[in-house]
Amino acid sequence: MKMGTALPIILLSSVLSACTIIEPGQRGIRVSLGKMDKDLLSSGVQFYNPAIDRIVEYSTKQEARDGQADPLTADQQPITISYKVLFRIPEAQITTLYEKYSGDPYDRLVAPQVQEAFRQVVSQYKADAATKNVNIIKNQVLALVRENVKGLVEVTDIPITHVGLPEVLQAAIAQKQVMEQQALQKSYELDKARKEAEITIAQAQAQAKSIELQSQALQKSPTLIEWERVKKWDGVLPQTMITSGGNAGGFGTMIQLQPSTRSQK
Repeated sequence: MKMGTALPIILLSSVLSACTIIEPGQRGIRVSLGKMDKDLLSSGVQFYNPAIDRIVEYSTKQEARDGQADPLTADQQPITISYKVLFRIPEAQITTLYEKYSGDPYDRLVAPQVQEAFRQVVSQYKADAATKNVNIIKNQVLALVRENVKGLVEVTDIPITHVGLPEVLQAAIAQKQVMEQQALQKSYELDKARKEAEITIAQAQAQAKSIELQSQALQKSPTLIEWERVKKWDGVLPQTMITSGGNAGGFGTMIQLQPSTRSQK
């Protein structure tokens, strides 16, 4: 073949042939004249005819997309929820996704389901409850999205990064929280006072019971009465005593007692 003849053929072949590189973690679908080849293209260099072919690539790695939802609460309050969606496309579902959801699978399938899930779930909570149950709401939304995408996309998690409320609603919720804290403090103080009163009553009842038992014991035992007197004696003898009456008036005589002393040598 002469050089002058070969050159146009080489140029024509170059025009009719092209290549693309599919990166690791990516898979490709070859579409020829509108017909999809069901054999996926793996990572590496792939040749195709740009005149009749096109290559559609899908990532099979986990990705993260930011999103925002603006649902209404059960008491018709607008709130703003910022979130992330962590997801990946299973290799076995790529051809189905291409056939049923042309374009980006996240935009076409996952994002609308996430928005609808937030709308349904948040509508079950009042505004103040929604701010307190963020993790519960996240789990409910995640379960609903997984059910609705039917395994075509693996949704790993949907963490909520921020919940925004109107300023008027924020102030109302803050005031309610202050009142709840005050009520809890009052309840604590009342409970403490009740317990202290119960302790005082119990101590008084125990003391009264003790006195009653001692009184009963004293009544039954005269000897015990004398013993109680002995316990109370301070060890000092009386300084005076009264004798039996012998004078004309019949009154006793008071005698001054002197403590005995030993004679000193």
